[in-house]
Amino acid sequence: MTTKNLPIYQIDAFSDMLFAGNPAAVVPLSAWLSDDVMQKIAMENNLSETAFFVPIDGDGDDEADFHIRWFTPTVEVPLCGHATLASSFVIFNQLGFSGDLVRFQSKSGILTARREGDAIVLDFPKQQIVAQPVPDTVIAALGGATPVETFGVKSRDTDMVVVYDNATIVREMNPDMSILAKLADRGVIVTAPGDKTGLDMVSRYFLPALGIDEDPVTGYMHCVVAPYWADKLGRDEVVGHQASARGGVVTCKVSGDRVHLKGEAVLYLKGEITVPA
Repeated sequence: MTTKNLPIYQIDAFSDMLFAGNPAAVVPLSAWLSDDVMQKIAMENNLSETAFFVPIDGDGDDEADFHIRWFTPTVEVPLCGHATLASSFVIFNQLGFSGDLVRFQSKSGILTARREGDAIVLDFPKQQIVAQPVPDTVIAALGGATPVETFGVKSRDTDMVVVYDNATIVREMNPDMSILAKLADRGVIVTAPGDKTGLDMVSRYFLPALGIDEDPVTGYMHCVVAPYWADKLGRDEVVGHQASARGGVVTCKVSGDRVHLKGEAVLYLKGEITVPA
């Protein structure tokens, strides 16, 4: 079998230190691999997401610099924040990209990442939610506490949102993943008011049906919960803590139909992978 080598990076995103935040693999490409090979690379990496991007050569598209795609170990997803942050970090710090703004074409439209000191600010689409019941089996799998509200994500009808009135419920939650894994590509976001100074919300994201029991720190999820809590609190800037084992803090600003997510990233690994040519 003929093979070729490709660069690969592993970045801890939404963190200013190693071994925290959310690890993502980043594979820069000069041209797309087959979907099957990209999915197998993501499965082999066994991280919550692997991002692939290719440069846009300027043949009429002046809105973006790169086209980006994201894969969990089992499926391609339409939007991923931490792997976009990780990709931006690689572009800015490893690939010699000039300038402080990188633009991505994606399945969720144009996304931008702006360098701001040591941080990177992502410009992502706000995720609309609609009131929607959540099955009793899911509430029981989450521990049985009674939520105050439940929603579905309008743009991604596979995700449920469960709101509680106490951050301790979210922090101490130990879901039955065997039940959540049966939800046929559905993820579950749980969120509650912040319980510490400087935190407006505490959230977690479970998605075993997509090959990830719990995502450590999720940009997409904050595009769901930040608008909800910003509306509740009557302001456009909120700070969220994702209370996974690794944990991470995301500063969010809601601006119309967009959400700006600010976070740092650090390099853990760079090397090469061998794939079919």
